[in-house]
Amino acid sequence: MNEPQRAAVEAPDGPVLVLAGAGASPLPGRGRMFGVTLARNMFVDLLPMRAGELMYWALLNRGEQVRSADCVSSMTISVLFDFLALAVVLGCAVATPMLEGGGRGVLVWGAGVLVAGVAIGGWVLFRGPGWAAWVAGRLPRGTRGRDRLIAWLEGFFKQVSDSFGQVKGSGVLGRAVGLSVGIRVVKYLGLAVAFYGVAQVLRPALAELPAWQVLIGLISGEGGAALPVPTFMSMGTYEAAGAGGMRLTGVSGTDAAVVLLGTHVVSQIVDYAMGGLALLGLIWGRRRPAAAAGAGPRGGRANPILLTWVSLLLVALAAVATWAWRVQLKAGARAAPGAGSIIGMGRQEMAAMDEVWDGRSGFVVWSSTMHGQHELVRFDWPSGGLTRLTKNPFVDSTPKISPDGTRVVFARSRKEWVSFRNLEEWDIWVLNLKTGRERRLAERGAEPSWTGDGRAAVFQRGGREVVQVDLETGAETVLLGARERMIWTGPSVDPVDGRRIAATVRGGQRSTSLFPVPDGPETRVGGGCQLSFVPGGGWLVLVEDAGRMKTRIARVDRKGRNLQTLIDSPGFWSHEYFPRVSNDGALLVFGAAREGHEHDTADYEIFLWRIGQPWEKAARLSFHTGNDQWPDVWVNPSR
Repeated sequence: MNEPQRAAVEAPDGPVLVLAGAGASPLPGRGRMFGVTLARNMFVDLLPMRAGELMYWALLNRGEQVRSADCVSSMTISVLFDFLALAVVLGCAVATPMLEGGGRGVLVWGAGVLVAGVAIGGWVLFRGPGWAAWVAGRLPRGTRGRDRLIAWLEGFFKQVSDSFGQVKGSGVLGRAVGLSVGIRVVKYLGLAVAFYGVAQVLRPALAELPAWQVLIGLISGEGGAALPVPTFMSMGTYEAAGAGGMRLTGVSGTDAAVVLLGTHVVSQIVDYAMGGLALLGLIWGRRRPAAAAGAGPRGGRANPILLTWVSLLLVALAAVATWAWRVQLKAGARAAPGAGSIIGMGRQEMAAMDEVWDGRSGFVVWSSTMHGQHELVRFDWPSGGLTRLTKNPFVDSTPKISPDGTRVVFARSRKEWVSFRNLEEWDIWVLNLKTGRERRLAERGAEPSWTGDGRAAVFQRGGREVVQVDLETGAETVLLGARERMIWTGPSVDPVDGRRIAATVRGGQRSTSLFPVPDGPETRVGGGCQLSFVPGGGWLVLVEDAGRMKTRIARVDRKGRNLQTLIDSPGFWSHEYFPRVSNDGALLVFGAAREGHEHDTADYEIFLWRIGQPWEKAARLSFHTGNDQWPDVWVNPSR
C-alpha cells in the first residue's frame, strides 16, 4: 500500500480522501478538515454567486499549507460529487411516485439531465487542466512579465492535471462518491425535519405532504441557491426555485415559498453557528510555524479543536431541543386528550350558580372530552341538566350560539384528531338545537362566528382569508384576503353594521386588531388574543397577556380603545381563556385552568360570572377532569 492510499485509509472523510488520493502533503487532520468544510459552507451561503467556494482554497492553502493545485482539484471534485449525490437523492425522491404511477416525467427528465451534466462535467474536469496546460505552453512569448505569467499558468495547470490523475488512479473516487451520497442523505433528512416543523406552525397542510414532495422542494431550493445569481445568503433564489419545484408536484407555490423561507432561515442559523465556531477553532488551533514542517496528517494543536466541537455540539443540541419544543408547542397536541371523569355539582356549587343567573334562565354550550372525543355539550338552567349535542369520531370545537338562540355554528375536524392549532383541517357546520339536525356550511374553515342578523357565518380559512357564508344560499364572500406576514384567527364581525372585523393576527408579531371590510387597514387594539364583539356591538372582549397567571379578560370600546380589566380571577382558577358575553350583556362565560394553557389538553373548567359583581363571585359550571373549552352562553328573553 503506497503512502497516499495509507493516508486515505487513515482519514476516511470525503475531502481528505480526495486530498490523500492527490498525494497532498502536509495532509490536514480530520478535525481540521471538518472545520475547513464547515467554514467553507458558511461562506458559500453568505457570499453571492458562489464566491464563498474560494474560502475553501484560502483556508487550505494559507491555513493548512496545502498547495494550490491540490486545493483546486479537491474543491472541483468535491463539487462534482455534490452534484452527483444530488442526482442520486433526486432519483430516490421521484422513485416512489413513479413506482406508484404518478407520472412525474418532467422530474425524471430533470434527474437525467443532472446526471448527464455531472458526467460531462467530470469528463471536462479530468481532461480540461491538461488541455489548458497544453494551450498555455503554446501561447506566444513576449515580455519578461508575460513569459512569467504563461510559465506560471502552464505549471499550475500541469499540477492540477497531475493532481486529478493521481486522484483518479488512487482508487478513492468510489468511496468518496459513497460518502458524499451519505452526507447528502443525512443533510436532507435534517432539512426535511426542519421543513415539517416550520410547516406545522406556518402552513399545517404542508406538514402532511409525503416525503418525496418535500425533497423535491428542498433539492430544487439547493439548486437555485447554487446558481451564479448575486443574492445575499441565497435569499430569494432558494425560495423561488424550491417553490417552483413543489408547484410542479401540485403544491401551492405561495404556501411552499412561506415554509421554505422559514426552513432556509433555520438552516442558515445552523450553518453560520457551526461555520463561525469552526472558523474560530481553526484560528485558535492553527499550526505553529516551527512545528508545521514536521507535522504529519494530524499536526497542529488538537485540544482547542476538540473543545470547540464539544462546545458546538452542546450548543447545537440545546438549540435543537429548544426549537423542537417550541415547534411542538406551536403545533399543538399530537393525540387526543383523555376523556376524564365527571365529578358533578354539589349544593354549594348549585347555590353559587343560582346567584349568578339571578332569576334568569338559559343554557351554556361548549366543547368537552367527557364523552371521549371533543363533542358539543349543553348545560341548562335552572334544571341543571347536562346534554350531549353531537356524537361522532371527529373533533367538534369553537361553538357559537346564533343571535336567536336556536342554532349553533361550530368547526368539525376533517379527520379523527386535529389540534386546535391546525388552521386548515376543519369544516364549518351548523346544528339546529330544536331538531338536532346538522348541516355542513363550508369546507376548509375554522373558528366560526355569527353575523348580527344570524343570516350568515364568518370564519377563517387556512389563516389566509376571512370568509362569510350565507346560510341559505351557501354563497361565500371574502372579507379579508391574504396579507404578507398575517395569519387570521378568531374573526368576529361587528353585529351593528357588519362593516368591521375583529381578529387575532398571528404570523409576525401577535396582535388583536380591527379591520374595515373588505380588506381595510389595521387598527391595533393590543396584544393578547380572542378579540370579539359582544352581542349588540357596544364593546369588545379579549384575553390579555397580563394579570394573575399571565392572563386576564379585558374589555375595550367599539373603537378599540380604553382597555380595562373585566375579570382576573383571584383564586387558583386564574388562567382565563375563551370569553363570551351573553345575548343580554349580563353574563360572561369563560374557561379557566389551574396550570398550563394548551387548549387541546389542559384541564379547563367552565365558569360563569355576572358582569359587575366581585371576581370571587364567578361560579364554576363544569366539574370534569378532562378538557372543556370554547363555551358560549344564551339567556332566555324575559316574558
